Amino acid sequence: MSSRPHAGTSDRILLFLILAVYLVLGGLYALLTPLWQAPDEPAHFNNIAVIAQTGHLPVLQPGDYDQAYLEKLKRERFPPHLSITRVRYEGHQPPLYYSLMAPLWGALQSAGVRGQVWVLRWVNVLIGAGALCWLWLAVRRLFPRRPRLGLLAVGFAAFLPMHVAMNASINNDALAEFFIAVVMWRLLGHVMESATSGRAWAITGAMVGLALLTKFQTYFLAPLALGVWGWQVMDGMRGARAWRTAMALLLPMLLLPLPWWLRNMAHYGPTDPFGLDRHAAVVVGQPRTVDWIASQGWSAFLDRFVTFTFRSFWGVFGWMGVFMDARIYMLLTLLSGLILAGVFFQLWRWRKGMLQLRPVQIRGGWLLLAQLVAVTGAFLWYNLDFVQHQGRYLFPALLPISLLAAAGLMGVFSVEGSRWGMTAVGVYFIAILGLGWRSGQMNKWGVLLSILAMGMMVGRRWLARVDAFWWGLAAEGVMACVALYGLFGAILPQLG
Repeated sequence: MSSRPHAGTSDRILLFLILAVYLVLGGLYALLTPLWQAPDEPAHFNNIAVIAQTGHLPVLQPGDYDQAYLEKLKRERFPPHLSITRVRYEGHQPPLYYSLMAPLWGALQSAGVRGQVWVLRWVNVLIGAGALCWLWLAVRRLFPRRPRLGLLAVGFAAFLPMHVAMNASINNDALAEFFIAVVMWRLLGHVMESATSGRAWAITGAMVGLALLTKFQTYFLAPLALGVWGWQVMDGMRGARAWRTAMALLLPMLLLPLPWWLRNMAHYGPTDPFGLDRHAAVVVGQPRTVDWIASQGWSAFLDRFVTFTFRSFWGVFGWMGVFMDARIYMLLTLLSGLILAGVFFQLWRWRKGMLQLRPVQIRGGWLLLAQLVAVTGAFLWYNLDFVQHQGRYLFPALLPISLLAAAGLMGVFSVEGSRWGMTAVGVYFIAILGLGWRSGQMNKWGVLLSILAMGMMVGRRWLARVDAFWWGLAAEGVMACVALYGLFGAILPQLG
């Protein structure tokens, strides 16, 4: 093991403060979001209930997805006289999360459904905090001498409004992200520290196996782990040691989910070990991409794909129908542009030799890029069949996304990078003018945002003594305020 600097006291305090703010935000969402007003929440709740009541995993059957009834529930805001027990279309999901929550569900039966929902939501918030801690450790492993980069990465993930909302609802996402962060931390260790012992690979394989038992969106971890093992083979791991580490990785990775795969084959047929074919046959009524394009056209489809994916990444709540004020999305568009400008600035510095990265850091960067590509590719592949333009499906890649956001914030708020920020603000302002000229009505809010952002970039050059980290943390503070607005300014007024 290579020596790594420990986190300083001030860095630990900042991490605890970020986690404390996240817990407050998540707790408010868990407590105040109306019952069942989160994507697929009643279906996930029913999975837990089936296991708690019967001791068996649910079996997905025709009729478990009733599009008309589900739309009625959403339209009438889940009134008490309409039961949610018919909403069972998540029965194909891997069982680990639901099996862990089932004893808690049973212990809370006397508290009623509302009490069960509140507690289960709170547990998810806590699991999400654990995932944030492992995300921080992963970034520190990659950049041990830049601890504040990890703090900004955690802050971005912790204050992302849609991420807070999803972590504060009943689903298997938070546990999946927990295992993803743990596995990526371990794989970075294999890449950067040449951890080649059989024991190290066995632990990694076990973590991957548990992830496969949690959510389908974690399956990219298996080829990533094999790819890292292949790197070590190319680096000189040969013969019996290579075979020993391969078996140490593969056996727990495959044996842990194997009983569940065999169980699915017994229920759904030998060609459907994951239950995905049964799920596709059951969810009749979901909008299909081919049908949507045929009725709306390619232009409308692409416009919705880009716009809705962007907005739902930042925050579209309820059942993807509760939008924030349009001015909030304009603010988030500007923030995204500044982050992107900062990322390009950092890449420019790297190409010019002003940003020094060790070879193992570059290799770790390629690993995170592979994670981002795999998750994005799965998102695009899913949308080839179904109209699911939901940015939250990119959250399994929150580690590389948050790291890029942190690097972008550090870059654009540096004295040198502020020029790139000015350029981004200028492009944003020109776009606002162009849209205003085209529509015949100038967007005054967009103009005001441009002026304020340009003033901030100019002021950054004058306030050279203030570290870029604090500017980036202030930007993430704005994200936390947007998360508060998402609850009190969007969810409760529209659904409460």
